[in-house]
Amino acid sequence: MALMLRHTIKSACCQSYKRTITTASRKKNWTENLAAPVAADMIGTPDPVSNLRPVKYYIPPNETAEEKEWRESCQRVDAFNEDFWQKNNTLFMNAKAEFEDQFKARGEEVTAEAMSMFYKDFLNKAYDRQMEYNRTWWKMNIAQLYPGFKAAIRSLSKSKQESAQTGQPNKGNGFWEKSFES
Repeated sequence: MALMLRHTIKSACCQSYKRTITTASRKKNWTENLAAPVAADMIGTPDPVSNLRPVKYYIPPNETAEEKEWRESCQRVDAFNEDFWQKNNTLFMNAKAEFEDQFKARGEEVTAEAMSMFYKDFLNKAYDRQMEYNRTWWKMNIAQLYPGFKAAIRSLSKSKQESAQTGQPNKGNGFWEKSFES
């Protein structure tokens, strides 16, 4: 992930610190970093700003319309989460840096008590935005139930058909065969 948190030091009468986020080399979509197709779902390292792990979804060569709908709904939810947490965490880091700069400009030390007041104030100001995120996130997840159910049923019937044709049990990367082991 090309996003970097850079600390620049500004010197004046007293030293103050200003944190800026550079996004010049950040790509539009974090899944573009894995251009090649994958053999199974892959989970990347956490993004330095959003703290979310990007997922590169496996696209089987014989993907059904139901499986494609399910995969695309998962990608939409992932993109929504990435976008929200990028913006939220950027707002937080900038507000925190500004708060700390104000204390340092007055020549005061930033204490844990002062930071707790900042956190409380930030959460109070972000309450409506967070509640809107939660409502939207729940709607998106509930909307995923039907495509997921259709994909599971289709995958189940597809694996039965394939095993009947070959005479051997089907093993692959279908909906039910996904492994969570390392």
